[in-house]
Amino acid sequence: MQDILLKGGRIIDPATNRDEVSDLLISNGIIISFGLDLKPAKGVKVINCDGKIVVPGLLDIHTHSRIPGQTDKEDVSTFTKAAIAGGFTRVVCMANTMPVIDSPEHFKISSFIKNRGLMNMLEVFQVSALTKNLDGRELVDLAGMKKVGIIAASDDGKAIQDPNILIAALKKCKELKLPVLIHAQDNIIPVYDSGSEYYYIFMVLKAAEKIGCPIHIQHVSCIESVKLIKIFKVRGLNVTCETCPHYFSLTKKDFERIGANAKMNPPLRSEKDREAIVEHLVNGTIDVIATDHAPHTVKEKKLPLIDAPFGVIGLETAIAVSFTWLKNILTVPQIIAKMTVNPAKILNMQEPTLKIGMHADITVIDLAKRKKVIPEKFYSKARNCPWAGKILQGWPIMTIKNGIIQMRNGKLLIDKSKPPTS
Repeated sequence: MQDILLKGGRIIDPATNRDEVSDLLISNGIIISFGLDLKPAKGVKVINCDGKIVVPGLLDIHTHSRIPGQTDKEDVSTFTKAAIAGGFTRVVCMANTMPVIDSPEHFKISSFIKNRGLMNMLEVFQVSALTKNLDGRELVDLAGMKKVGIIAASDDGKAIQDPNILIAALKKCKELKLPVLIHAQDNIIPVYDSGSEYYYIFMVLKAAEKIGCPIHIQHVSCIESVKLIKIFKVRGLNVTCETCPHYFSLTKKDFERIGANAKMNPPLRSEKDREAIVEHLVNGTIDVIATDHAPHTVKEKKLPLIDAPFGVIGLETAIAVSFTWLKNILTVPQIIAKMTVNPAKILNMQEPTLKIGMHADITVIDLAKRKKVIPEKFYSKARNCPWAGKILQGWPIMTIKNGIIQMRNGKLLIDKSKPPTS
């Protein structure tokens, strides 16, 4: 393993409030020192990071790997490479696979498939379903699932409609100290009506408040939702939430223009909603930026709009979209915190940090880099990207995992692979 010296980058580590221009030395995969004008020993690989930002490896709290069972949408190789190309060193996968991750046996199948293909390039964490087959009727053996290694529980993709089952799920997650991630959708109200989201959130927050259960709301999209969450935060409820790049960069007018490649659940909202999402990213109500990476085949997305599946991809564009739309609104450390330390705290994971003595999981970002989004050149197998053709500014240019450079200047190095050219 070659030692690496990152020269002259702006080191941003939200976990320690470090924000300074410095060199960073990695030896045997471990961060060993900082300082200006460090002198590298013989054999150390020196990388000029002047004008770049150097941050802890990014963590995506919300992805859909499609593994196992849907490798026509994404497979171990393409999912892994897409994450690394996007600057992520850790990702969290939802349970709506085939079969659903709703038993220790199904978890072991998923875990085996992922670990077989990742070659230590990426850490993948698995969320359990809350109810069997995501049908909202019978709780999963959450104690058994925690024992085998799942880190949270969610019926993402669906939402528990029976209040009694929801309350039982919250009570069990509280008992197990298991993070619970809530997809907010009241099926009585059409999904394109924002009431479907915020009425469900109100029900969940009232139940969580009564039970005393920490709660995390996934992919918030509308003004009423963030206002509700802020109210309950002020009241003292341990509630956190996430949004996705598409909710602060796009609106329903973009959906009308783009079509199925901008169809997701919850859907794109109004400009007023988009502005509210940005406002509550700034004031801290929204804790996390997550991708909700949801790959589908080109054939599926070409179906009539009503039949095309929900979901867009986002691993390879998350940083660029975030900095393009938020760079003049949030500080750089604020954006990075929402993609590193904040999601780790919610899931009780080790915080991404650049402390001396830690494994070198690092992302280097060039805030000046401008590039057109061309989905056909993505590492992901999917092409359902709503920013296709857009020129974005602020791209990850290097991903380091355990001191090994996995990606540099948009190309994976670990296996010499290249993205498709057409």
